[in-house]
Amino acid sequence: MSPPTGLRERKKEATREALRHAAVTLYRRHGPDAVTVEDICAAAGVSPRTFFNYFATKDEAVLSLDIAAATLGQRIADRPADEPPLTALREVFAGRFAELAATDVWTERTLLLREHPELMPRVAQANRALEEAVAEALAARTGLPADDLYVRTTAAAAIGANRAAIGRWQPGSDPDLVTLFHQAVDVLESAFTPPRGSAGGGPARPA
Repeated sequence: MSPPTGLRERKKEATREALRHAAVTLYRRHGPDAVTVEDICAAAGVSPRTFFNYFATKDEAVLSLDIAAATLGQRIADRPADEPPLTALREVFAGRFAELAATDVWTERTLLLREHPELMPRVAQANRALEEAVAEALAARTGLPADDLYVRTTAAAAIGANRAAIGRWQPGSDPDLVTLFHQAVDVLESAFTPPRGSAGGGPARPA
């Protein structure tokens, strides 16, 4: 008899995290260029075939988002309808940062990127996917087109707030990552107001 879907998904997530943790740890210990997929598999106790069920490359195991961009976007879209757009973004990202900051692999990955800044351009693709998901969620919440300037600018600024908070964060010291993210969003919140007439915005401008 097949195990329940919930159990199967938890096992898959545990395998993914084991591979991610092994990859980040080995990258820090030996340097990115010295690590192979086989090394990562040996450290995680799985076969290369299993590895490629989860990641296409060793870099993806280290640098990809730990959660699908579409999943985060859906969380933003699903926030209470009466929340202003930036409040919805704040709540979703702060909650995720609270989860991430409690894990060793996130801390190790952050330190790895500081030790090997040459990896940063490879993170850009994941950030672009996340920005697109945020823009789509904001469009859904406001009723504005996905290419509206408010939607695109707010999405880009939210990703910038993420980067700024992570850049200031020093693992193991105050302020913590969630506090820094809230401070970054505070800066945005005073300036990014939904257009009049949009959902979450003020009354429509007179014609």
